[in-house]
Amino acid sequence: MKNVNLHIHADGSVHVSAPAHVSQARIDAFVASKARWIAQRQASFEARAAEAPRAWCTGEQIRLWGETLELRMERASSTRTESVTREGAELVLRVADRWSDSSEASAAHREKLVTRWLNEQLSAALPDLFARHETQMGVHAGAIRLRRMKTRWGSCKVAAAVITLNTELVHYPPCCLESVVVHELCHLIEPSHNARFHALQDRYYPAWREARKLLNARPPVG
Repeated sequence: MKNVNLHIHADGSVHVSAPAHVSQARIDAFVASKARWIAQRQASFEARAAEAPRAWCTGEQIRLWGETLELRMERASSTRTESVTREGAELVLRVADRWSDSSEASAAHREKLVTRWLNEQLSAALPDLFARHETQMGVHAGAIRLRRMKTRWGSCKVAAAVITLNTELVHYPPCCLESVVVHELCHLIEPSHNARFHALQDRYYPAWREARKLLNARPPVG
């Protein structure tokens, strides 16, 4: 471990990790300097935890690339013909009769269909995005993975050049996904979050700070 790292868990708890040589005073000062950010993250987690569980039915709202779409549930002739499609400002979810009631099992099935469709939209956006920035930066991701993460928007295993992206990014404006992609690609050049790393971000995606503000306004919740 090279740096002092700070993470806020979904329960609001604050976790700090640091190299053994870092003094307690320095750690305390670091945490104090992040007090406002910590409070914002905790408030966001609390607000999201208070949200009523989704029923995944007509009238609910789904965010896609920063836009708000209204969910409309329709009947499918069978489970094999179930589908999710975007039609203007609506997201049309077609489900078989057996999954159209208000039970928890049906809601979970509908959630699975919508989540799979959203992950497909995210996956489809990645090839061109990575190709463009990899060419510009002179690096290459050995593997790209998608996973819902609790506290991170992305991660990079530098030695293996494996980049993992949070599936929640599909809900945010495209600039947020691009910012995270560039962030993780920068780690293939500079593993640490030091001055050189931030200079690389400024060079390859100057709007990263604006994108980060959008992401921090609604942090991921696992």
